[in-house]
Amino acid sequence: MTDPHLHTLLSLTAADALGAATEFKTPEAIRARYGDHFTDYQPGSVFGFAPGEGTDDSQMTVATLLGYARGEGLEGVRVALSAWLDAGPPDVGHLTRAALRHRTLDGGARAWTESGHQSAGNGGLMRVAAVWIAGFTGGDLARESAAVTALTHADPRCVHASVFLTAFLDALQGGVPYREGAEVALAAMDTRDARAALLDAGIFGLDTREAHAAFRERDRAARAQVRARVRSGLDGHVTSQSGFVLDTLEAAVAHARKDTWLGCVEPAVLGGDDSDTVACVVGAIIGARGLPVPEHLLPPLRLGHSWPGWERGWACAEHLPAVVAGARQA
Repeated sequence: MTDPHLHTLLSLTAADALGAATEFKTPEAIRARYGDHFTDYQPGSVFGFAPGEGTDDSQMTVATLLGYARGEGLEGVRVALSAWLDAGPPDVGHLTRAALRHRTLDGGARAWTESGHQSAGNGGLMRVAAVWIAGFTGGDLARESAAVTALTHADPRCVHASVFLTAFLDALQGGVPYREGAEVALAAMDTRDARAALLDAGIFGLDTREAHAAFRERDRAARAQVRARVRSGLDGHVTSQSGFVLDTLEAAVAHARKDTWLGCVEPAVLGGDDSDTVACVVGAIIGARGLPVPEHLLPPLRLGHSWPGWERGWACAEHLPAVVAGARQA
């Protein structure tokens, strides 16, 4: 039987690569070009990704795993993400770039303060499945998910959305039914002290007191917003597929309820806007559910970028097993 963690990584990468062609397009433009169904990789990426190439979402997920393989904990993840950025990827979120350029563990808190504590994009959510894939569980899973997210996205909405998502993956992989699994994950989010985790990790400190104070002030409201959006998604509601973290979370929860892999991913791809990220998060959820990736999508799957230790031409199905094994053994 396929390792569920490897299966989840392949699933999210394949979903991301499907969404690459429709990113930033409207549903009307997508249907005019590709038709009413989207079942295979297509050209048309605004960032020049070839059919079958993953975008920054799966790139950063893999970079996070390569960071764990360094054996340096959170600092290893930061270094690996910085190496990814230094290689000049074609698509980098504004807050992600600003945070990683600080070259410090508290770069995400600094970048959030520089934004006026307004930025709450999905750049942490899109890669945080790597923490679960790397083998963290229970309280360690929640603490690490909070810290890895806050390396670039320190807004409490981003942090709590990520804590929810990794707990959701864990529940689903354990066989808990979908809606019940979401409630289990929300309960885990509510019982974990994310702010303490960020203090312990060095995300908050003397030089990021403003961010710490803003997080503490908004913490309770952020948890309530995540709960509301998850439950809205469970009922099938999709507000938007924008890059706002709560929009992405709600849409992914809504799409990933279906019975087949393509049945879950195709609506995210056809929805356009930040379709690659929504599809990537959907891919993580349904990977943890064990839904099989269509066989025709695996042979052409490539990561879509080159940085130290990874070559663009490598087939994901051949090389991702070693990435997962390295991260889990560290």
